Parts: sequence; structure tokens; C-alpha cells
Amino acid sequence: MNNLNYNTLAFIRHYFHIPESCKLSWALIEETVKGETEIRLGVALLKRPGFYIDVAMRRFFTETVLYGGGLVRKIHPARRKADGDGFVYTSGNGLTLRTSRDFIRDIYYSSVYSPDMRGPLY
Repeated sequence: MNNLNYNTLAFIRHYFHIPESCKLSWALIEETVKGETEIRLGVALLKRPGFYIDVAMRRFFTETVLYGGGLVRKIHPARRKADGDGFVYTSGNGLTLRTSRDFIRDIYYSSVYSPDMRGPLY
């Protein structure tokens, strides 16, 4: 369990059971709610434009505009670069997000099955 490399698209593919035929890319999610914008880490499914995984929420979403623009979600493919003790994700339009190296591990570690967790069911 401790030897999993959470910082890879291969891990995301395994966790969400995404077939090899579906290409993945790091992405930044730009979500605006009532005029307040937040940038989050995501994974884009390149064969399904506008469809992505929000890494922190561990859920699939689609780009959307709802409530007359009161909720807007946009996805921007991003490049990742190691930077000291973390990663920097940068999209083509200049959005940037910095995360620690443990960011993905901290979110997914407790939800990944491990044979060590087996025990009596009574």
C-alpha cells in the first residue's frame, strides 16, 4: 500500500477503472460560483471533451454553465512540473496551481483497498 505512486495518471486510471484506451491529462478546473472563482486540480478525459475528474472531490464532472452563469465550470488541460517539495500545474491560458507532493496521497490513501485491512467480519 505504501509503495503506490499516487502522483501519476496511472494511479488515477487504476482508482477510477478507466481503460487504457481513454487518454488522460492533468487539468485545472476553474469553478466560478456567484462571482467567486476557485482553481482546483483535475484530470481530463481527452476522448470526452468537457468531462473530468475533480481530484479533491474524487468525482466525475462536466464543464457546465448553470443558473444564468451563477455556476460555471471550465476545464483547462495543464502541464505539471516538479517544484521543490511539490508540483506546479500550469494551463495554456496561464492558470497556475501549486500542490504539495502529498496532495493526492492525502486525499486517496484512506480510500484505497489494502489486504492489510482484511480481518474478521464479526
